[in-house]
Amino acid sequence: MGAVAFFEELRFIIELLAAEHLFAYVFAKQQDNFRMRVSCSFVIMMGISCIYPFLAEQFHLLMPGILVNIINVGWYILLAVGSGLCIKFCYKLTTADTMFLCAAGYSLQHIEYVAVNEILAKGVWQRLSDMLPLYVLLCAVSTSLLYYVVYRLFVRPLGGQGGRLFEDCVHDIAFTVLMSVLVLFSTFMCQTIFVSGRQDYKEINYLGAVTDLLMCILILWVLYAICRIHGLNKEKDIVEQILYERKRQYEMSRENIETINHKCHDLKHQLRALQQVSADERGQYIEELERAISIYDKVTETGNEVVNTILSEKSLYCERRQIKLSCIVDASHLDFMSTLDIYAILGNALDNAIENVSKYNDAGKRVISLTIKTVGDFLSIQTNNYCEEEIEICDGLPVTTKRDKTHHGFGMKSMRHLAGKYGGSLAVSARDNVFTLQILLPMPKEFLRLYKLERQ
Repeated sequence: MGAVAFFEELRFIIELLAAEHLFAYVFAKQQDNFRMRVSCSFVIMMGISCIYPFLAEQFHLLMPGILVNIINVGWYILLAVGSGLCIKFCYKLTTADTMFLCAAGYSLQHIEYVAVNEILAKGVWQRLSDMLPLYVLLCAVSTSLLYYVVYRLFVRPLGGQGGRLFEDCVHDIAFTVLMSVLVLFSTFMCQTIFVSGRQDYKEINYLGAVTDLLMCILILWVLYAICRIHGLNKEKDIVEQILYERKRQYEMSRENIETINHKCHDLKHQLRALQQVSADERGQYIEELERAISIYDKVTETGNEVVNTILSEKSLYCERRQIKLSCIVDASHLDFMSTLDIYAILGNALDNAIENVSKYNDAGKRVISLTIKTVGDFLSIQTNNYCEEEIEICDGLPVTTKRDKTHHGFGMKSMRHLAGKYGGSLAVSARDNVFTLQILLPMPKEFLRLYKLERQ
């Protein structure tokens, strides 16, 4: 086996891993020790690839041609599976998303392979592979250009998917497996009609090569369309959630206004009564008036204006519903989040807790607590509320029992998506009749420096 054979094996796995990383790097969050994982995966897969030229030489000597072809196909399927395991090793991905990205990466790599190896090196310029330095340079340049173009046209939209397209459920895994099988089957099928019996120029089947190219481009386009549809569905869900939240906000504001009007009406009567009572009784009435209006004078000071507004509004709502809301909040270092994101996370978390405890008649069970504090280099947002029901948790989120699963389910998903946007995580638990939601957000380095300076 010559140097060209070794180069072809190394070229395949390097281009395949590079294509898969091209998609995954934009799409998914990286595992810890990312660079070490990438380096190890490349070295291991390149080492495995170097074994095959020796084995292939023995296969050609000892086995019939059809069996050698079957072994060749099995070998490259094995390498494709190994590359998928490497991507899973380097990124935080579901199994379904891993197969989806690997199908995209394999299609991209195969486009470059067919264009340079099959059409150019075996057809148009048959002596190209004899000039190994030039062949290596041409492969490197063509791969770089193709991958750059695909990145600009197809890959960048993946960045807006929030690191997840498919869940590890039967339906999604079956779909991505079918897509992967289709990619492998179509490419190997077309390769069998590249060349008929002989390897001279006249026998190169350009129709087969062009068919292979078109199949891979079509598969990439389908994968891109799936991403676009997923993105549009997510935008649709967000719009529906915004409309739903606006409706709830209107209802909450209306109830708050009714509460204030009711209190004002009571205060007018109490003020009139003050004019008719003795001096001894007047002091007692004044104390009752102060207690009655105290809640409207409690502007919660947390160090963040957005959080102040949210908590003041929710406190009024809870007062009307006879829900006790206790807060231990230091939000002075929450400025790295946008106003809308703060409102979405805290609003959804408190609304879910309020809805949960509102079903209980016992005042002792209508209790919610909110804690916002720094824990090391992280900002912790945690809500606790009483909960008697057994909570079913699927994929890290509680499964809603409401018929309106779109609105109720999307609130939790949107909070997890926003936590992921800032590199954080969301976790829920239910034990001892207490439902806990905790969001951990890593503080950006510049905010962390300021925080540490303030504490010194």
